[in-house]
Amino acid sequence: MSVAASRSGAYRAARDRMTGAERIVLTTHVQPDGDGIGSEAALARFLRARGKSVTILNPHPTARRFRFLEPDPPIVAFEPAAAERALEEADLLVVLDISVPERLGRLEPLVERIGPDVVIIDHHTGPPRIAGVDVRDVEAAATAEIVYRLLVDWAADEITPEIATALYSAIAYDTGGFRYANTTGRTHEIAADLLRRGADTETANRWIFESLSLGRVRLTARVLSGFSLEADGRIAWARVSGSLLEETGASAEDVEGLVESLRAVEGVEVAILLKEVHDHASKVSLRSVPARDVQAFAAAFGGGGHRNASGIYMEEPLDDAVRRLVPAAVEWFGGGRDPKGG
Repeated sequence: MSVAASRSGAYRAARDRMTGAERIVLTTHVQPDGDGIGSEAALARFLRARGKSVTILNPHPTARRFRFLEPDPPIVAFEPAAAERALEEADLLVVLDISVPERLGRLEPLVERIGPDVVIIDHHTGPPRIAGVDVRDVEAAATAEIVYRLLVDWAADEITPEIATALYSAIAYDTGGFRYANTTGRTHEIAADLLRRGADTETANRWIFESLSLGRVRLTARVLSGFSLEADGRIAWARVSGSLLEETGASAEDVEGLVESLRAVEGVEVAILLKEVHDHASKVSLRSVPARDVQAFAAAFGGGGHRNASGIYMEEPLDDAVRRLVPAAVEWFGGGRDPKGG
């Protein structure tokens, strides 16, 4: 069976599952981003217009810059009892922008225990580890591209300006405003069609790319004044501790995208931002030029993502994560040896 035929079959199976369900829960990964939120918002609006009862239930709250995307009724704040009840009452769970259970965060044990029927819509590489109908396209710039094609094939005339805005926002976010290497001709064609359907690009771009909190500005200044260079300037890295967030008045969501500023430094091929999650856990964001594969490096530490944009969650304090990961990155991208370290 060809890839196109396999994809078409998955689209039909996903549409059939959603058509047959009356109560549907949508979710995405921990610390939901623009692609996850935008894809959820678009699909929720489409399904609600078709008479479905749809609940968006995420493991973490929506970041300030993405709240303009939330439909009415809005995304439900996570609370264990309410989340359990929503999943027990649902006919179907649609998981967007992930295909590994760990990224469900606090929802993972509930999904595993309750075991609802699942549809996965994702564009990341790697085998799916959530059982269900898997709608996957690793060549898509964003999960929202897949949702767009699903809705166009289903009922194109039902894509409203609000749905178009959510999909456009998700794609714009995951392509860095159509600047990243994942942007293709197909991406621009989809964006053009969404514009014709009434997408509010001015609002999308203002909130996603041009709305910075004072804490974010102060944090950016500190990070850019104190980052380090390795490997003759080819690797840039910085750390963000909890105390630094407190000093600058920044929140966890203000860290998002900072790694791109490191990647923008002339001569840098790989950028690494290590953030303290709590005393015994750290999150690592990796970005690279097209020739450098940070996904392979991330996979060696249990992470993943895309060739030029990946992440790692490390169950160790920030200082330990820095000591283990930075030298490993220098070794990996300098000589290609085993990066796992001691």
